[in-house]
Amino acid sequence: MKTAIMRGVPLAMQHDGWWLGGIDQPPQRRRTGQRGDRAGPVRLALLVALIALSDALVWQVSAGVSLAVFCAILGGVAIWLADVPARVAWQAGGGVALAVLPLVELVQPLSVVICMVGLSLVVVFVAGIRRGALTRSALRLWWVGPTATVRDGVQAARQLVEANPAGWDLGRLFKAWGVPVVLGGVFALLLVGANPVLDRWWQNLSDVRLPEVDLWRALFWAMIVLLVWPCMVVARLRGQLTPAPARQTVRRVGMINAGSVARSLVLFNAMFAVQTVMDIVLLYGDAGLPDGMSHATYAHRGAYPLLLTALLAGLFAVLARPFAEEKPMLRVLLLVWLGQTLALVLASVVRLDTYVDVYGLTRLRLAALIWMGMVAAGLGVVVWQVAARKHNGWMLVRSGGIGAVTLYVCAFISFDGIIARYNLSRPVVEDAWYICRELGEGALPAIATYDVRTGGNLCVRTSSGSRPYLFRPDDWREWGFRNARLRRSLQAIETKRLNP
Repeated sequence: MKTAIMRGVPLAMQHDGWWLGGIDQPPQRRRTGQRGDRAGPVRLALLVALIALSDALVWQVSAGVSLAVFCAILGGVAIWLADVPARVAWQAGGGVALAVLPLVELVQPLSVVICMVGLSLVVVFVAGIRRGALTRSALRLWWVGPTATVRDGVQAARQLVEANPAGWDLGRLFKAWGVPVVLGGVFALLLVGANPVLDRWWQNLSDVRLPEVDLWRALFWAMIVLLVWPCMVVARLRGQLTPAPARQTVRRVGMINAGSVARSLVLFNAMFAVQTVMDIVLLYGDAGLPDGMSHATYAHRGAYPLLLTALLAGLFAVLARPFAEEKPMLRVLLLVWLGQTLALVLASVVRLDTYVDVYGLTRLRLAALIWMGMVAAGLGVVVWQVAARKHNGWMLVRSGGIGAVTLYVCAFISFDGIIARYNLSRPVVEDAWYICRELGEGALPAIATYDVRTGGNLCVRTSSGSRPYLFRPDDWREWGFRNARLRRSLQAIETKRLNP
């Protein structure tokens, strides 16, 4: 044991305090998200392993369940390296599962976006970002992460050069051999071009094939590094991911003020009342339309403009709400106008439904119906906000939640199948070209059922005579749950046709 010498006390007592030197310092508590010196080698090994895994699962493969497997593993690695408590780890694991489930159903642009957004939220969540800033931090991750990856790569290369394990002075070596090597190469090319014998020898050497380097594969690996590395060092990026607090500003009198809001609400209520009365008379009543105009034409012309009108009305209601809080009359006018806007959205739905009854469904019409439902739900939230005197953040969270849930559910629905079943089972204007050429493989069961019921062939009526292409996976990596259900459904229909 080393003797502790106490300075500043009488000499006779300096060595009497030897017993103070044996006190052990209390162990320092390890901070969450830091794994000590072994984190560097572990992260590097995991990076190489994930690159190899992505090459085996995703490269030159029709995206299927393998993409979901890779994303799930990436999310698990991010959670493990973040070194969070068990409760947080379980919550983050549930988030990863929800993010990759749409990919298991079907790899499509919507499911890919959902997975990327979900993994981003999980990564910033395990980094310790507070819940109120998760969305903004997840957005920041997409430029902070790649920037940090490039910066870490440059720093690692610089450290490797500075380490110089061979003991060479690289700068001195370059100064000594730079000119001879460069000019020697130039002279060699000139001499080879001037000497036929040397030129033939060079051609023989050129015939020796070196291993081919796949540029696209290298770019794929680089992209994987940019995606993977931020997930592995996210604890270190917490400071950069945390958004700056919003600055408090004093509201100034502008074009949107209490007076302009009051006049606008009176005018808008009157205008919307005229439209609402006309919709009641023409859509719900028995009033006749002008000559040459059918109810389907009237419905089609108004469905989309009225939806845009409702969106603008909702935006103005959000801007006008602070002024309505100050004056009860404005609040009443705003609530009445929002009620009329909801009636406008309902009229848009009725208009579009009337048109669909005649001409059938399309992707655009079905998307418009879904969008109208979201707009109506959002307006309902705004009405609730105004009536309950809630702030805009309360409204944005709930409106965003409605949109997120709607999109998530849409990732599991085969809209092509819905469109084909509706159009082939209702007395609408038949469009064999649209069903057979524009829709995807999801329409195949409805087409097969129609052919069995009518004894004909729907797609023969088109100029090409072909039907939607049915994807058949080559191996398990290309498997998808929706495609598997689709193939089983077609097999059952074929069996029923052969064995009536």
